[in-house]
Amino acid sequence: MPKLTEKQKAWIDYYKQGYTAAEAARLAGYRAKSDKAFQNIGSENLGKLGAFIADREEVLETPRIADMKEINTFWTDIMRDEDESTKNRLKASELRAKAAGAFIEKLEHSGCVDVNPYAGLTTEELRKLAGSDG
Repeated sequence: MPKLTEKQKAWIDYYKQGYTAAEAARLAGYRAKSDKAFQNIGSENLGKLGAFIADREEVLETPRIADMKEINTFWTDIMRDEDESTKNRLKASELRAKAAGAFIEKLEHSGCVDVNPYAGLTTEELRKLAGSDG
C-alpha cells in the first residue's frame, strides 16, 4: 500500500464523516480556484483512494481514536483521582464496570421456544393457510 499524505488522510476522514468529495477536499486543505476544481480534486481522490475509504481503520494509523485499553485506563484514572468530584468518579466507575460486563443481566430459560409456528404443518395445511389450492 502506498503511503498517504496528511491531506489524503484528512480527505478520507472528512469524506467518511459524510461530506461530499468536493467539501472533503476543501476541508482537508487542498487548494483550488473554483468549486469545479474542488469537485475535480474530490473526484480524483475517489478514484485514487477508494480502497482506503472502504476500511480506513485498517489502512491508516489513527492516533486520535482511543482503543478500549486507553479508555479503560482513562476511566480508572478518573475513578481513583481523589481530586475529581464524586459524581465524576462514580460515573467513571460505572462506565468501567459496564465495559467489563458487570451489569449483564443473565436469564435462565428452560423449555422449548418455537421460532417458526408453521414448522409442524404439512404442505397441504400451509397451502390452506395461504389461501392457495395449489
